Parts: sequence; C-alpha cells; structure tokens
Amino acid sequence: MLDEHLGYIADRVRLDRFRAAVSAVVKPGDRVADLGCGSGLLGLLCLHAGASHVDFIDQGAILDVARQTVTGAGFADRASFISGRSQHVELSDRVDVLVCDHVGYLGFDYSIVPLLQDARRRFLAPGGRVIPSRITLHLAAVESDTCHARAEGWTAEGIPTAFHWLRDRAVNTEQAVQLTAGDLISDPAHLGIIDLSDDQPPFLSWTAELRMARDGVVHGLSGWFDCELAPGVGMTNSPVADRSIDRPQAFLPAGEAVRVKAGDHMKATIMARLFDHIIAWTAEFEATGQRWTHSTLQGMLLSPEDLAAANPSRVPQLSREGRARTTVLGYCDGRRSVSEIEQAVLREHPGLFPSTGEVSRFVARVLGLDTI
Repeated sequence: MLDEHLGYIADRVRLDRFRAAVSAVVKPGDRVADLGCGSGLLGLLCLHAGASHVDFIDQGAILDVARQTVTGAGFADRASFISGRSQHVELSDRVDVLVCDHVGYLGFDYSIVPLLQDARRRFLAPGGRVIPSRITLHLAAVESDTCHARAEGWTAEGIPTAFHWLRDRAVNTEQAVQLTAGDLISDPAHLGIIDLSDDQPPFLSWTAELRMARDGVVHGLSGWFDCELAPGVGMTNSPVADRSIDRPQAFLPAGEAVRVKAGDHMKATIMARLFDHIIAWTAEFEATGQRWTHSTLQGMLLSPEDLAAANPSRVPQLSREGRARTTVLGYCDGRRSVSEIEQAVLREHPGLFPSTGEVSRFVARVLGLDTI
C-alpha cells in the first residue's frame, strides 16, 4: 500500500499539476473535502494554499498516514480525519472545494463520476468548485505483441488445455498497460467528454472512427484521458504526450486479431455503466466486415450462486456467515469489552465455526470492521 502511494507522490508531473490547480482554485479561508485522501497529499496542498479547514476522508490504515503527515506538517488544528467511504460519511459543514484523484486509466473507470456526484449533492456549498472539473477521453487501435500475449495468456504454450476456457474471460477484461506511440496502429481519436461539475446518466456511450496509420494487426483498443484540473491546468496519461503522468492506459483486448492496411477505417464504440463499473467495447472493420464485441461483465468470474443472488425477486436468507455476524454483533451492548464478547461467543456458540481459533478470528474481524 505504501509503495502505491509513494508512486503517487513521487510523480513530479502529477504533483506539479495538482499544485497549480489548487493554487488556482482554492482561496484563503476555503473549507475543502479531500475525497479518498490516501496519504493526504492533495488536502495538504490545499492547506498550504490557505484553506481554513480540510476534511480528509478515507478508510483503512492509510487514513492514519494522512493524519500523522498533516499533524507533522503543523496543520492538525485545521484538519479533520473521517474514516469511511465518502458515500457513507457526513460532514459537519458544507465545503467550498472538493478535491480528489479517482481518475482511472480510461478516465472514468475508478468511480470518479459517482463519487463526485454524491459529494457535490451532500458536501458542496452553493457556488463551490471541484478539482478535477472535466475529463476528455481518447481512443486508438493497438498493435502490441505484449498486450496480445497478456490477453491470450491462458492459451499460451505450456498451459494445460483444461484451463484454455479462461481465455474468453481474459479478452473481456480491461487491462492496465504502459504503451508508447509506436504501439498505436491508428491515429488517436477524440472519444467524448465527461463534465464532473454536472450529473451524468448511469449509462454512457461514445463512438469514434479510427483510421489506420500503417499496415499491421489490431490486437485491441487503448483509451486514455486528458483531465482538466482547473482552467488552463490539466494532466494526461496519453502515450503520445510530451509530459504524461505516471499512470497506465487502459487496454481493451480483441477477441480476434484483425489484419489491416494503412488508410483502413474501423468504427469503435465504448459503453460504460458508471455506477457498477461495467465497460463494453465493439469494433467494426469497414474493409473486411469483421466485428467483435466484448464486455467486462463477460470477463467476471460469476458463479450460478452469484447470478441467483443478483435476482431482484429473490427472497434472501442469512448465510452461515451472516448468522454468525449477527450473533457476534448481538453482544455489542456498549458495556462488554472485545475480550468479553469473544469469551461469550466461545462459551455460548462454540459451534459457530469448526474450530475455536476460527471463532476467535471471526469475532475479531467482525468487531474490527463493524464497530467503533
């Protein structure tokens, strides 16, 4: 976890762009909410820019990293640290600025749209500002033996035939890749724009015409973003930009590689269900009539039980673990200690799990997750 956040902080291009955006947007005296704050970098930039208070919101141990960092920087009296998902917490006051970096490889694929949509409605004061403010999406066709090998990995030499069926899952999976301009076989195309200061529909679709820049083979599609952080300040993970941030692009594999010639055209469509993280992509090749369609829904490892559980007409019943969780939480009366609850469960429900060790571990896990 720390390595991941060190990477964010060590990315000088990203740091410079966010520092410039915060300087342009945050005014002295502003109250700010840092959504999914991680180590606290963005909120710390806001405090240095004159914010009167920053609400740092995240869950897990990384929030304590933010707390210690901000405290060590001398801003403890101007900061609050709120544990939980942004959509589950409440703030004592409305804020003037929302800041976050949930910009995914393709731009929208790390939940930034629903995150900001909820925060704008519940946290942002009238006339408030949002960093980032806009995402522009780009798309190109890709010829890359490395990407192709990853998508076809389950059928590679040496893989037992019994596992080859998983190839169909792999070619329906969005992958994070580091591409160069030489991996793009088509000219890049503008795909669409997402305005983060306004609500978005749950389903979006964009179509682009791609012209092949050279002869070769199309192994899939790649998408990336240009993100406006503030007027005149942006960041991108484009493989063709001079100064990109250190963030991979999205690779959307082809079920069947297609040979093309320079000047050929293909029509590509990207569809996204923004609130449940499903992406679909299709391609149609004008010269050959070939077509493929993929979706991350088809790439998910869903069991029959998973599919049955998603049926809205199903009458749910508590599972064994659900009953066990209810049992443990029933002892949380505001008087018993963790140790007393564990002993009570072991004494009165010894058969909760096959071993006393597992019962103790389960009690600790439930009390760690579901209590304060």
